[in-house]
Amino acid sequence: NFLELAAVGKAALFGIETPPVTSSGHLAGNQTGAYGGRFPTSGAHVTQWANPGIYDTPPSPSKLVHALEHGMIVVYYGEPADDDMAMLEDWAALYGGPWSGIILAPAAGLGEGFVLTAWRKRLRMEAFDAAAAAAFIDRYRGRGPEHRVR
Repeated sequence: NFLELAAVGKAALFGIETPPVTSSGHLAGNQTGAYGGRFPTSGAHVTQWANPGIYDTPPSPSKLVHALEHGMIVVYYGEPADDDMAMLEDWAALYGGPWSGIILAPAAGLGEGFVLTAWRKRLRMEAFDAAAAAAFIDRYRGRGPEHRVR
């Protein structure tokens, strides 16, 4: 059960990073944002956001940042075990709202690792920890600065 895992994983949230805000606002035309890292948690972004769901090819960072601003969670994955990916897919199906959904996006070079991002929050995992991931998602999902729903 997702909420039971989230309760167990709260202690694992000590590893959450709070990166500084890079910039804000919308980018015009074909501009790209400068995020100061591979897994951005804030910054200027395009007007179109990435929708919740599972992606085979990652959306642009500027679309993912806009999704974070809406309160979505982005889970970057490398080469996950089948059971771990199945669990994340179940969670993405459970939380598919436009203001509180989950996005699963591949990221080359992570191996068995994962990176979870929310607006101004990031949690890196060398291996999947279901309880910590559930706790992160439960704490930050739906709590972006634009139209908070939780």
